Amino acid sequence: MEMATSEQERLYTPSEWSKRYGSEEMCQQFFAFCVKITEKVQKTIKCELNVPYGPTERTKYDIYGTDLPEDAPIFIFIHGGYWQEFSKDLTGFSVPLFVENKIKVITVGYDLCPNVKLGDIVAQIKSAVTQILKYAVDSGSKHVCIAGHSAGAHLAATLLHDDDWINRMIEQGYFALLKGIVLIGGIYNIKPLVNTSFAIALQLTDEEIEKWSLSTLDETKECHISGLKVIVTVGECDSPVFVSESREYAQKIISAVDNVEYLLLRNNVDHFEIVENLLDPNYHLAKLILKCLQPDENVL
Repeated sequence: MEMATSEQERLYTPSEWSKRYGSEEMCQQFFAFCVKITEKVQKTIKCELNVPYGPTERTKYDIYGTDLPEDAPIFIFIHGGYWQEFSKDLTGFSVPLFVENKIKVITVGYDLCPNVKLGDIVAQIKSAVTQILKYAVDSGSKHVCIAGHSAGAHLAATLLHDDDWINRMIEQGYFALLKGIVLIGGIYNIKPLVNTSFAIALQLTDEEIEKWSLSTLDETKECHISGLKVIVTVGECDSPVFVSESREYAQKIISAVDNVEYLLLRNNVDHFEIVENLLDPNYHLAKLILKCLQPDENVL
């Protein structure tokens, strides 16, 4: 039994699968990279930090490229960390390339488990995205794209499964601005996490497991979503579980979303490099996001 649990833990630990470093060193390298790039970005790119969208310390977002035209496209980035660690203050890798291409970047923070429940975080993300879409409408922006990495991909994906939220966004005239959702190295079935150490902070009930395991939801009433591209992407050197979950989730949402692309990034791309590479203008995923936000420009 111990061996099975240990193997389960390994399957849900993306740093175990990188070919660049050992597991612990991979995490240290990624954290150091995130600190360094975010510090540099905050010093060199005009920004407004810690804009509140909720009442708590973490329910804030940062806007980069505040000196760009009012109506600039907007790229929203949601960080990962198994809903229990990491921060918007470590996501500078999502900023320079897009600001350079005259796109504002908004990185979203949220409360972490065990201080809150997973459902609270989902509600916070919807609240943040609603506020940002209103900001986009008010400033005349015509294109908004949301990306989430790892647990952040799960949080971004929850938007696709909330008919009430979608209908509200349509009624308020916000939804048409949303051109893309990019799910990067995500996890879409949380049930197997129960047998890992990640479950301790999450304190999941059976009801929560069923409600937030997006890939296994039995839905018959999903909205039919058109005019929005969903890219489900994962690196070939991510955990085999993350690769198969991404493929299965892309397959699942095809029935509800008109435009779905599944993208396996090869060349030994791992769970961390998949977002580190967003700094590279020649990176295929970066080009796809730029294309989503600048459909009239030849970026591919």
